[in-house]
Amino acid sequence: MLNRGRPAPDFPIGDSSLHKLLEQGSVVLFFFPKAFTPGCTREAKEFSKEFHNLKSNDCDVIGVSSDTQETNDRFRESLGLPFRLLGDPKGEILRAYDVRWPFVGMAQRVTYAIGRNKKVLLAFHSELHMAAHAGEACQAVAGESEKA
Repeated sequence: MLNRGRPAPDFPIGDSSLHKLLEQGSVVLFFFPKAFTPGCTREAKEFSKEFHNLKSNDCDVIGVSSDTQETNDRFRESLGLPFRLLGDPKGEILRAYDVRWPFVGMAQRVTYAIGRNKKVLLAFHSELHMAAHAGEACQAVAGESEKA
């Protein structure tokens, strides 16, 4: 897991990139193990509930798993999520953010809040407290907004 204050690695997001998105505001990047599982569904729904709160603090939300992009697109659609989900079946983003389970290849349940300065504001890891990730991200982003 990356530590607070560490630079966030860039990666492509469609026609853009993480660093390009950070020019417009903070980003919450959450990693989840597997689409369509109960825990990951609960976590994604919590981020969906907090999405407008995060957007009001100029923050975008992106979820990443080792599933294919097609699987993540179906997962996003099935839940009506207002944010992007990225598939990383080769594990490149997972490795860059040090959240890939060895041998298994899936993502650990880790949430990062990344500031406009491209540095990690929050690194939160909990496999069992799915609902806590969105709340932790909101607190980190709200604290960053107050500083601006």
